[in-house]
Amino acid sequence: MGKADRDRYIARDVRIVFEDSDFLVVDKPSGMLSASLPGQKVKDPTLFDLVKRYVSARSKIKKRTWIIHRLDKETSGLIIFAKSERAYGWLKEELRAKRLNRSYVAIVEGEFESAGISSRQMPMGTIQSYLYEDQHGLMRSTQQPTKLGKGRSDDDDTDQDAKLAVTHYRVMESAYGKALVNVRLETGRKNQIRVHMQEIKHPIVGDRRYGAATDPIGRVCLHASELGFTHPGDGKERRFFSAAPVAFLKLIGKKGEETQGQPSDSGEAELATSSSPPHAAAEPLPPAPPHAPKTSAANSSTGTLPASPSKMSDYLEPVIDKKKPASNKADAATTSSSWEHVAEWYDDLLEERGSDHHENVILPNTLRLLAPREGENVLDVACGQGILCRKLAGLGVPTIGVDAAPSLIAAAQRLAEKQASSASMQFHVGDARSLQGLGFKDLDGATCIMALMNINPLEPVMSGIASSLRAGGRVVVVVLHPAFRAPGQTSWGFEESSSGNTFKDKKRDGHDEAKRKSAGKFRQYRRVDGYLSPGVRDIVMNPGATAKGKDAVVTQTFHRPIQAYINAFAKAGLFVSALEEWPSARSSEPGPKAAEENRIRREIPMFLAIRGVKQA
Repeated sequence: MGKADRDRYIARDVRIVFEDSDFLVVDKPSGMLSASLPGQKVKDPTLFDLVKRYVSARSKIKKRTWIIHRLDKETSGLIIFAKSERAYGWLKEELRAKRLNRSYVAIVEGEFESAGISSRQMPMGTIQSYLYEDQHGLMRSTQQPTKLGKGRSDDDDTDQDAKLAVTHYRVMESAYGKALVNVRLETGRKNQIRVHMQEIKHPIVGDRRYGAATDPIGRVCLHASELGFTHPGDGKERRFFSAAPVAFLKLIGKKGEETQGQPSDSGEAELATSSSPPHAAAEPLPPAPPHAPKTSAANSSTGTLPASPSKMSDYLEPVIDKKKPASNKADAATTSSSWEHVAEWYDDLLEERGSDHHENVILPNTLRLLAPREGENVLDVACGQGILCRKLAGLGVPTIGVDAAPSLIAAAQRLAEKQASSASMQFHVGDARSLQGLGFKDLDGATCIMALMNINPLEPVMSGIASSLRAGGRVVVVVLHPAFRAPGQTSWGFEESSSGNTFKDKKRDGHDEAKRKSAGKFRQYRRVDGYLSPGVRDIVMNPGATAKGKDAVVTQTFHRPIQAYINAFAKAGLFVSALEEWPSARSSEPGPKAAEENRIRREIPMFLAIRGVKQA
């Protein structure tokens, strides 16, 4: 980002820090409202008003803008807005999962004594309490999760019940009866930092609303200095900085360049890319084996669970083939589960119609966990038609795709030729359980996306992946969540929260179901009928077409508890460095069920992701 970009403004004192087609990061001045509440009348335009005008003025078509988080009117610093629906959904989940990094600098009243023996070792700590808003609009702190009344479950800041708030702080300097403090939010409640600093008897300078006795520069001395998030386009972390106002530093006798842990006093924001785990120098892409095995469908086992974008049941409730009863002998099942017989259908499904689950959840989160660097080499196991391979190659990461279905590999090669980075992609027909025979060594990373639940046994897949990696290489696998999304043994239901009676029971009493749902008396839940026992089921992947007389497209899925995946990692010598549970990014159409469906969709994860690192 050049100086010209840093000098752009959307209004007086509102500087653009970063902008692309998805996001807009600006530096907000103190005294400006971030956004008004519904029905609230304000005299001057809010920051959100200015951002919406700016985005609309620069677009030839009407574009929406979304606000992700807010800063108090009295607080200055970095704030991010979404310019696309994809970005909005992504950032909301980043915020909910506590992956949106936000740090602040504040000048507080009262000096802190040094901690420990060294005079340079300043105090640090964590403040935890429950915050609620009183009848006068002031935020109050309590040590109990007090129930104060019926709140809105979809907006923590407006819920009347006391909400957990966690604030981490580190003292940077302490002088002249004041201290410079760096603060990091774990939760984002209204006025959280201000209330918590008052609670430890160090109110923020100028914050008379929350206990300050002084106001030397005519403002609350709180500034949002750092903002970090992962970009869904490439999986890389973006970090932005905004220097503390010079007036803050003068209060403790410091100049801008003397501030510990802060950027320069110029106020210019910087962009940084997060560092991945330490890697050795990237090696060239290994050559193709002289004779890549032409594995047939009869002796191969790999595949990728499709992501149909057409129904809410996709990835949720595949139709079980009742003609073939479920078996609990998954560990013994080693017959073919290649997707060669459904390759044409699957190719049309993802390439022609697309998948919002892949685009909005799976691909960006996989890139975030894998954290690939340009020039590294990555193996994609059960690559299908090469969607992830093409994504990685476009980011400068050479890839090798392996799949048991020759038709899918042919489709991957055909699609790769249309991409400028085609030279950095290789595709091979191969059994996921026999990767060692392909001869790949010293790769930097590997992935297996939405396929392991279609492959059995599991252990040779993980050992083959491990043998392909160098020491320190990473692997990311993604599966349907085994606990909550197991086909045939999990399902949705509604229950009345007050009495525990189900909709079915109440419907016999003649009550109106829609009215009860809209009144918030019912909660949707996820029913789990089984979990620990392994099993295998035949799944009809095109139930709509089958109902109209077309031939069924049937695949097999193997259910395993989470411990089976973790144990397979450990047995292969892969240290599990991350385990994440991802919810669906979809939202229901407006209606009486929408709020509850959206709530439970965020609470019950759809996918399980595991990252492992090969041990030396």
